[in-house]
Amino acid sequence: MSNPSPIVVFDGECALCNGFVAWLIRHDARGHFLIAGSAGDVGAAVVAAAGLDSRITASTLLVWDGTAHVRSGAIIAVARGLPWPWRVVAGIRVVPRFLRDAAYRYVASRRPRMRAEDPACGVPPADLVALWRSRLASIGDVRA
Repeated sequence: MSNPSPIVVFDGECALCNGFVAWLIRHDARGHFLIAGSAGDVGAAVVAAAGLDSRITASTLLVWDGTAHVRSGAIIAVARGLPWPWRVVAGIRVVPRFLRDAAYRYVASRRPRMRAEDPACGVPPADLVALWRSRLASIGDVRA
C-alpha cells in the first residue's frame, strides 16, 4: 500500500510537535505531506495501519507512506520530501540509527509540553489556519 501523500502523525498536545508541523507546512510549498493529530480518528487509523502500538505517538513523530517511519527515520522521511536546502538533512541517515534515535529520544524527553487544557494545544498559528486545515489527512488518505 502506498499513499499519494505521506501522512505526518504528531502529538497535538506537544508544543514542539505543533511547532514542527507549523514549520513543515511553511516549508512544504508543494503540499507533499498531509498531517494528522495522534489523538484523532485519522491519527489512530494511521497508527493501526502501520501496526504500531497506539502509545508510540505520545513521544514519537510518525510518517506513514505505506511504511512507518518513526523517530529519526521520520525526520529523514520529511527531509527527503522537502526541497533544497531542507533535503540535505536526510544526510543524517549515514549516522547509525541507534545514535540518531538516541538523540531523538533525548530531545523528546525534554521537549516543552503545554498542559492538555491549554487552548493553544493542537491549534495552528493564526497565519496558517487555512493552509493547516487544507493539509489535514482524512481516513480515505490512510486507505489510499
